[in-house]
Amino acid sequence: MLQTLSPGYIALMLLLDFAGLDIWLASHWYALQGYQWALQDYWLTEQVLHKGARRLNYLFALAVLLTTVFYQFIDKSQPKRATAYLALALSLLLSFTLVAYLKSITNVACPWSLSLFGGTEPYYHLLQQRPAYLAGSQCFPAGHASVGYAWVALYYFFKHTRPDYRIIGLATGLIAGLILGFTQQLRGAHFMSHDITTLFICLLCAKGCFALLFRTNKNMVATEPV
Repeated sequence: MLQTLSPGYIALMLLLDFAGLDIWLASHWYALQGYQWALQDYWLTEQVLHKGARRLNYLFALAVLLTTVFYQFIDKSQPKRATAYLALALSLLLSFTLVAYLKSITNVACPWSLSLFGGTEPYYHLLQQRPAYLAGSQCFPAGHASVGYAWVALYYFFKHTRPDYRIIGLATGLIAGLILGFTQQLRGAHFMSHDITTLFICLLCAKGCFALLFRTNKNMVATEPV
């Protein structure tokens, strides 16, 4: 999957960042709100889809973690399910951690900070170095979108446990990520390229964790029925 997605990701980044589609899209969201980020503090986008969704994600992630502990240390009769839950838990943790770490070191500004959209800073492409006199920024990749996109790991989880549900698992992560990512774009917090990068990272984490753990445990789980 990733071998197929990689050229697509690069093409999208060239189109969004270097060809200017990021700015074009953000300009439209900005104009639709009366040339201000009117939805930045709106109750639905801020309280429900931003803060509320993050709290809900904590509950879901905690449920996965507790279930993982249960199958690892209490009910050891289903090694395939135990491995799937462990891979899911690790994939979620790695996705959230990696996105947060990259945000802390990439020093990319949010749209709402740019002079193009009512802020004070000039726009720089992702690979351009920002001047030292500008305050550090942590807007790339998109952290909130990872709350949704990290759950694309459900595709691999169901692939190993309930194959008929794997597309539903993938759709769950994609739809959640799209909604949360688009919410942040409407608030002026991110460009589309930030969300696409987060999705790519989450897919990479999911595929890597499941491939690693099921390769490591293939002898143990090979004979267990789905």
